[in-house]
Amino acid sequence: MLVATDDARIAEAVRGFGGDVFMTRGDHATGTDRVAEVARRLRAEIIVNLQGDEPVFDPAMVERMVRVLARHAGVDIVTACHALHDPESFHNPHIVKVIVDRAGRALYFSRAPIPHGAMDGAGAFRHVGVYAYRRAALFRFARLPRTPLEKAERLEQLRALEYGMTIAVVETRAMTVGVDVPADVKNVEKVLEHSLD
Repeated sequence: MLVATDDARIAEAVRGFGGDVFMTRGDHATGTDRVAEVARRLRAEIIVNLQGDEPVFDPAMVERMVRVLARHAGVDIVTACHALHDPESFHNPHIVKVIVDRAGRALYFSRAPIPHGAMDGAGAFRHVGVYAYRRAALFRFARLPRTPLEKAERLEQLRALEYGMTIAVVETRAMTVGVDVPADVKNVEKVLEHSLD
């Protein structure tokens, strides 16, 4: 595992526990653009991006994501989701929602409550911001200009969809906890404390 950052404080913390750090440029528009910079120095054909704002997730989910990418040549990127069960999360703009087609490919990601009426039984899913990329797809993504939907929603994966790239979505039953606002740190700490009990 390699930590990519442009922040000296993060780099110092990672080196403190013996981790490997790659210092990147500070002008990347998104985390995916940052990962692309690092991937150019790697030989891997599949690159997994575990983002700092998704510190709690099931490792088996990541393994499933990599298997999907390895088995389906037509898939460019794989990400994950889990079911949402409460109206507060569904309407929270800090929680990204995803809708998928019948083949499990992403149709759209939004901060808005999509699909409309989902909390009445149609089903809603929280996007888990963890990605696996095919090497060529990652570099293609990084070359593409940012798009109107990406900017409007502040969601980098929409750039891939707007340019016709395929994003497969793996559903996990394990609830994940993201850090979208500072108050979320306490939620993550509670989950981590519970997992150590």
